[in-house]
Amino acid sequence: MNFNILPVKIREISFDMEGQSVSIQGKITDIYKTSGPLVFRIFDGDELRSVVFNPVEDYYSLKVGDYVRFYGTLSVRRENVELQISKFEKLNADELKLIKNEIENSFLDRIKRDIPDFLCDSEVYKNMEKIFLEAMICIKKAVLQERMIIIRHHNDCDGITAGVSLEKAISSYADKEKKKDCKIFRKPCAAPYYDIEDALKDIDLYFSFSKKKPLLIIADNGSTDSDLDGIIRTKIYDFEIGVIDHHPPTQDVNGEYIIDKYVSFHINPHIYSGDSNLCTGMLAYELARMIDSNMDNYAIHMPALAGIGDKSKGNEMNRYLEISPFNSEELEKIKLALDHEAYYLKRFSLSSFIEDIMMIGDNDKGRLIIDYVFDEIEKKRNSQWALIQKYIQIKNMADKFDLITLDIDKLISKGEFPSPGRTLGFVHNKYIWENKINEDDRAIITLGFAEDYLVIRATNKAKSIGFDLNNIIKQLKEVYLEEVQGGGHPGAGTIRFVPILKDEVKKVSLEYIEKIVKDSKSRIPI
Repeated sequence: MNFNILPVKIREISFDMEGQSVSIQGKITDIYKTSGPLVFRIFDGDELRSVVFNPVEDYYSLKVGDYVRFYGTLSVRRENVELQISKFEKLNADELKLIKNEIENSFLDRIKRDIPDFLCDSEVYKNMEKIFLEAMICIKKAVLQERMIIIRHHNDCDGITAGVSLEKAISSYADKEKKKDCKIFRKPCAAPYYDIEDALKDIDLYFSFSKKKPLLIIADNGSTDSDLDGIIRTKIYDFEIGVIDHHPPTQDVNGEYIIDKYVSFHINPHIYSGDSNLCTGMLAYELARMIDSNMDNYAIHMPALAGIGDKSKGNEMNRYLEISPFNSEELEKIKLALDHEAYYLKRFSLSSFIEDIMMIGDNDKGRLIIDYVFDEIEKKRNSQWALIQKYIQIKNMADKFDLITLDIDKLISKGEFPSPGRTLGFVHNKYIWENKINEDDRAIITLGFAEDYLVIRATNKAKSIGFDLNNIIKQLKEVYLEEVQGGGHPGAGTIRFVPILKDEVKKVSLEYIEKIVKDSKSRIPI
């Protein structure tokens, strides 16, 4: 077909062009029937509603994803310009190649800007520059295409900090680009990984709210084999997936990271010669400020807060503390209040309430909540410690090597804060604080046993001489396969198992620790 009609780009269309005959070419991103016209949304880097009244059969052959050229007349409806289609044609192979390149270049033109330097002068960050840029482009594309974006994150200080940073930045960018149909959902994960229940709820959300390919961002979870079941389910439904995590990523027998075949970007410091001290909240904040440079004006303390939450150390953590308007003691109080309230919120996001506590919302209300919750936690911990210290068992395994064990499930109230993991962490830290122990100089391993789980904490010294809870899990899984699950950092995490295996898990864990003691003695004195 050869129509003497003006070809235009969607970005060139304005209200004063009403009544003009034009042609537009691009990708069909949505099709739906109304009580009046058949509606198409066509995309060439920008999107335009295009309608046809009394469509002939050929129009029903078009599908989402087709590349077409629409001819018609521009009209104004409800303060928006739309195209009333008179004819269409599909693009040939050469035209198809050209329009795809034009759309990609249009995206990059809109996305490119002066990328800020990382807040930290860090070799690990320098190694990660390319993947950060890929992640930023992926997210901005999703916004410009007005796709649904789901942010899933671990429900602790580090994970929440990551999720909120991304939510604030992406929402701000969508507002700036006037992409009202870009739906953004932030949802905590109940488990310390992206589980099947999370995946099924996200698929249901997709069915309920979107016809376009959704973007799923998993933060502070996502890098391990425990996340794989959930990731595969969403991938089957054509989700685009990105992961930001700092837990040691699982590799296959060939040394490949097992989730990489399913994701568009995988930001994890372990892949780039870093470690878990560069926590997810730090990584997500750096990505967020690439999306919205205004983040630093009100949320620059977020990476330091995340680091306090995950007990990060190192040059990056020191730098984030330097630029934070809150000192470490203030951040610790914020962290405790955030963990406490998140425990009861569970899967609810309640953004405004969480932002107040994080001191990026109503700071006056935030301070009231923080002070009240901090006092309540102190009372609870003092009461808890008075009981727990009667029942913990402390065994000196070697010079500068102590093993602490307790029946954690018998010493906490089920469903109440603090959780088993936080309780064990408190016991572990309390022993260190009261005995003025240097974590880098003395190996302390604390084990909290329950009927169907084992919670573990270990000092830096314990890790440096070979302790890694993931090795215990690996050893157990080789025998008991799927009846043992879990993971985490080498020195902090949880092993879950069927109750019948409790004695075996305890036996294997203690033997593993005894072997570390023996091996360390054979090398050099601890």
